Amino acid sequence: MSEQAAVCQSCAMPLVKKEDHGTEKDGSLSSVYCTYCYRNGEFVNPGATLEEIAEHGAAMISQMYDMPLDNARMFMTGQLRTLKRWSGRIVPTCQSCGMPIFSGEEAGTEKDGTENSSYCVHCYQKGEFTEPDLSHEEMIQKGIPIMTRKFGLKPEKAEEMIRTFTSALSRWS
Repeated sequence: MSEQAAVCQSCAMPLVKKEDHGTEKDGSLSSVYCTYCYRNGEFVNPGATLEEIAEHGAAMISQMYDMPLDNARMFMTGQLRTLKRWSGRIVPTCQSCGMPIFSGEEAGTEKDGTENSSYCVHCYQKGEFTEPDLSHEEMIQKGIPIMTRKFGLKPEKAEEMIRTFTSALSRWS
């Protein structure tokens, strides 16, 4: 089974459209890297550091969402540390809220107690969603105050950002 990712595993750009994906040496689309980071089976900037990619991404996030630059830097650094290029593995992401699932303690559970790596413990326990009737819109609205507090976003920008980063999650797509 090939690896799949909802965001570029180098820069965290959402991989929504076919055009967003980079390419492998054989011309096929990369399932884990974007076109800005990866072409013809190689990184566009192979010597780039996490800090350099974070700085570039922070400038974009800051501009797109009116986020203070220091907060955007903190956000991007946190996001990048979970990605394959920087962590050496694809860290599963909760397909409901987007939280990275680093360990079994953070994974949801099935009815028999086994781990479910598709959902986090906050969203999925004992084989069921913790909020089974929660809509995508309600999830977004719950996240707005968290993003405004943590990253200094205006509510409308927090909503836009959450919507962008959660639209490809399997619970909502």
